[in-house]
Amino acid sequence: EKAPEISNRIKFMLQDLLEMKQNGWTSRREEESAKTIAQIHKEAAREQRRGSTGVRRSTSTNSLKRQAKPTTDSDGFTEVVGSSGGGFNRSLSMGNFPRNNSRSNLSKQSPKRSTSLRSSGGSFAALNENGPKANKIVEEPSSTKPAVKKVEYLEPSECSQKSKNYLKEFFVSGDADDAVLSIHELVGVGAEGSVDRGTKVVEGGTLMVLEMKPDDVDKFLLIMTRCYTEKKLEAASILMGLNDPLEFLSDIAIDAPLASTHMASIVAAFVKAGAIKFDFLLNAPEYFRTDGGAAGFGGKVLKKIGDESLQDESNITVIEKLMTDDDREQYPTAKDLLAA
Repeated sequence: EKAPEISNRIKFMLQDLLEMKQNGWTSRREEESAKTIAQIHKEAAREQRRGSTGVRRSTSTNSLKRQAKPTTDSDGFTEVVGSSGGGFNRSLSMGNFPRNNSRSNLSKQSPKRSTSLRSSGGSFAALNENGPKANKIVEEPSSTKPAVKKVEYLEPSECSQKSKNYLKEFFVSGDADDAVLSIHELVGVGAEGSVDRGTKVVEGGTLMVLEMKPDDVDKFLLIMTRCYTEKKLEAASILMGLNDPLEFLSDIAIDAPLASTHMASIVAAFVKAGAIKFDFLLNAPEYFRTDGGAAGFGGKVLKKIGDESLQDESNITVIEKLMTDDDREQYPTAKDLLAA
């Protein structure tokens, strides 16, 4: 059977399809399509630019054609005249060269010529310079300051638990330097929110050791006082961090009988370190001052500070202000309370 006849139009279309496949489905002819007015204006401007370039090129070519032809004088010398009419007046004959341009004279003058070339600022001056000097690039220091990496600190409530973990680790390992550094990185003195973070560190650690052994209290105070003296903990943090432990001291003492004694040791240590003053007890939480035995507690603190503090009139005045009516029924004066 004969194959069905296919029209030439279909054959050519199939041939174009096969060629397009071989070319990566890229048509060899740019397909004509409807154009916007903006595209038409753009193409017209492109054609105009091409035309103007052609005119300039033809003009420059014609100007070369209009240059005067070489002329021969009566002696048979040929001269080339420039396009400006003045001409170069430069003879093509070797006889017109001056005699001082002999080979010996040229060798003597060559150093001067090379010097003039090096000193000139022409386009070829860079060729006479050494490579590195010709391409020297001066890099100016950047005026912008390097970006300072911002430290993201934990929330104050998270600092409390974190600091207690650090302290417990110190109680076991005994590495005070590591514990101080850890507290320092946790609080970030001077950064925004450092007082609040420090407050939670003092508060959490104090509440924790109130129910622990005296040795643990001493270790806690070693780290806290060192942090304060090394400016890794602010005085405001210590002052506010003692508020909650004082307020709940009587409740804690129910299950931890040594809590009041531990708290007196903590306050005395901070007073000795200069972080707080003894009269801060006058601004302690109200419940502590009215129902927490504040006057008696103050007496314990003064005794831990030393005998001199017991004789200080300002301290005695503080005790007297802390005494409640119940205290006065037992002790007529603050000195009587301190002597008990």
